[in-house]
Amino acid sequence: MRGVEVLLTASPEAFKRQEDGSPHDWHGSQWAEANIAFLKDKFGEQNVVSCTLHQDELTPHFHAVVVPITADGRLSAKDVFNPKTLRALQTEYAEAMKPFGMERGVEHSRAKHEVMRHVYGAQERSRGELAELTKPEPATRLSIEGPNGFDLVNLSKWRAEQEARLNAELARQLAAANERASKAASIAQDSAGAKDREKTLARQLASVEGTKTKEIGRRELYQGAWTRAAVQVLQGEPLPEKVLEHARKVRADMQAEAEKHVQQALKAPIRQVGDLTEQLKRLPGYTYREDATTKQGELRHTTTGSRFELTELKPGGVSMKEAYDQAVQRTAQRDQEQSKGQKRGGGISMGG
Repeated sequence: MRGVEVLLTASPEAFKRQEDGSPHDWHGSQWAEANIAFLKDKFGEQNVVSCTLHQDELTPHFHAVVVPITADGRLSAKDVFNPKTLRALQTEYAEAMKPFGMERGVEHSRAKHEVMRHVYGAQERSRGELAELTKPEPATRLSIEGPNGFDLVNLSKWRAEQEARLNAELARQLAAANERASKAASIAQDSAGAKDREKTLARQLASVEGTKTKEIGRRELYQGAWTRAAVQVLQGEPLPEKVLEHARKVRADMQAEAEKHVQQALKAPIRQVGDLTEQLKRLPGYTYREDATTKQGELRHTTTGSRFELTELKPGGVSMKEAYDQAVQRTAQRDQEQSKGQKRGGGISMGG
């Protein structure tokens, strides 16, 4: 496995929203920079193939692709990502996110997802069992047999036998009552726990529903604005400056993101234009095409529709041509060094 996808995220409540319920734009934020720095620190900057911020869901999150290289330079996903290292990564990620008020989840948690209907079902069963256990027990009549002729000879013995029989029956009834009381107490305790779980789940559900309602409202607001903008364009009317300003910002953000992806792609072995083309076709979140007439390459962001000709991109702050030439030179230098190394160690030894 040459690449592993990594997800960096947190619970929705960790990300405050604006007063109208719409999310903040986290591009270029300290939180975003801290996530990128964490990836570079843990996996090495040269091994981070891509890192894309997604904000089209309730929780902002990063999708990254990293090359699983071990400390001794081996390519091994199972050594870099296993239960032990994943737990450590979660702990280290939580430490990196502490400045933003985020905390780690419970380590080694045995908590399992619990469906609300299971909680309600447990409560109904508890109520039924409690009703059965607390149902009044019919009184058992205790009787004493009168002494016969032989008992009259030794009344003290007869009295002792009758007391023993009565005590045994009373002890049996007391034990049964205690057992029922113990079961009732246990069920009541479980029922109280179920009620607590019900309250917790209800609060969580209310929080999710509230966020969902805000999100639906925000989407309806955007949909209305999008519809108005589409009609204005169709009628030949200019778009509102606010819409244009938003579009310019989105496109600028996507261009900066595209330039970072291209800069990372140029770190691969590039010997000719075809090598770069293959790398560009693999960029996550983008499609690559070439104009049939001009042969100019173009990247299009699949979510926003932002498109960029390669000539307008400046990966690493330099023109695309200069960045390409530098990549070709680096590859040639590596090839030359590798060739020299093979020549120095190319002898064959045969033992006698």
